[in-house]
Amino acid sequence: MTKLRTYDGLVGRRIRRASRRTVGMLVALGMMVTLGLLVVTAYYFVQIPFLKFQLDAGQCKFGPPLAGVYLSGRLRLIDRCRTVSGTVDCLKVEPDGDVHLRLRVDHQFTGTLEPANSLQTCANESGPHLVVEIIPQHKRGILFRVNNADAGGFITPLTPAPGDHITATGPYVVDTNILHRVLYQGRPAEDWAEIHPAWAIRVDVPAQRGQPNQVGPDFGE
Repeated sequence: MTKLRTYDGLVGRRIRRASRRTVGMLVALGMMVTLGLLVVTAYYFVQIPFLKFQLDAGQCKFGPPLAGVYLSGRLRLIDRCRTVSGTVDCLKVEPDGDVHLRLRVDHQFTGTLEPANSLQTCANESGPHLVVEIIPQHKRGILFRVNNADAGGFITPLTPAPGDHITATGPYVVDTNILHRVLYQGRPAEDWAEIHPAWAIRVDVPAQRGQPNQVGPDFGE
C-alpha cells in the first residue's frame, strides 16, 4: 500500500509539472500572438508623433498609409504600398501644395492605369499617365494644413525633373472626387489612379539638360 501511494504521488507530481509546463507554454504562445497582433496593428494603423522615416524606393512606410493627405476619404486604397517606374513627361504644382507628376509608366505597370488617367496628359505625350503626388513637407496656409509629410511621418521626396526616368513608391489609390468632373468640364475625370502620397522617388536615368515641362490641355484640377 505504501508503495502504491508513493507511486501515485510520483505520478501526480509529474502530471502537475507537465500541466504547469503546458500552461506556461500556452501563456507564452498567447503573449507572442498578442505581441504580433499589436505589431501588425501598429504597422497599419498607428501613427507615431514626431517620428519621420527617410525611405528609399521600394520601401514601405510604417503606420497608416494615407496619413498626411487631406480629405483622405476621397481616395480608395487599392494597395497600401506599390512601387512603379516610368518617365516623368510633365509636372504641375497644385493649389494644395502637391506636385503632380504625370508618369508615363513602363510597360509592366500599364495595368495601374484607369480610364480616367487618359485625361492626365502632357503636350509632348498625349497618352494616359499615372499621377504621382508629392505632398509638401510642412503645413501650408489654412485650408490644407493637414496636407503635409510631417503629419504623414516621412520625409517627402525631392521633385524630379521632366524627362527623368524614376522609380516611385507609395500607396496606390483611386481618386474618387466627383468634383473632378466639374473641373474637367464635364469629362469623366473621377476615379483616376495615383501613387499618393509618394513616400520615395529614385531617379534612375536623369533627363537630358533643358527638357521642357509641357503639361497637356489644362481643364483645371
